[in-house]
Amino acid sequence: MPLIKSMVSSKTNEWETPQWFFDMLNTEFHFTLDPCATEKNHKCNKYYTFKDSGLKHDWRNDIVFMNPPYGGNTASWIKKALEESIKGATVVCLIVSSTDRSYWHDYIFPFASQIRFIRGRLAFGNAKSTAPFASAIVIFSNKAFYPEIMFFEISIAKQRIKNEIAQREMF
Repeated sequence: MPLIKSMVSSKTNEWETPQWFFDMLNTEFHFTLDPCATEKNHKCNKYYTFKDSGLKHDWRNDIVFMNPPYGGNTASWIKKALEESIKGATVVCLIVSSTDRSYWHDYIFPFASQIRFIRGRLAFGNAKSTAPFASAIVIFSNKAFYPEIMFFEISIAKQRIKNEIAQREMF
């Protein structure tokens, strides 16, 4: 499978979460804040853009969906997610599953409430194919989640179809 150049270059570091995937998580969490958004791709009514710098705001009263900009600053976002969860926020992070990165060892493995490894790869934004990397959901919260580490039982492609069928059946 050919790599999508813009997903592994510095051309852009903002990739929109697939709406169906966000909806699946939102059904469970009922998000109130998207701190890593653009005017066009925000998933919550309350959101911060690059210009607003979500890292500078208080999230303690929010249930946060965070798909941080992909690039060299992920550790700062993960640290912020941990800090805000200590203050009372629940933060659900959609990140690259690069468990060799230091932020996985410094913040995620010791402090995450739950890690959900995604089976298969997501297609972000308007990409015609999937990302060249695996993703994970990392949850920081003062609430307990069991099991602490879990894996999606079905592939992300099958989950999407399942969600689309469920949406159609609702109408």
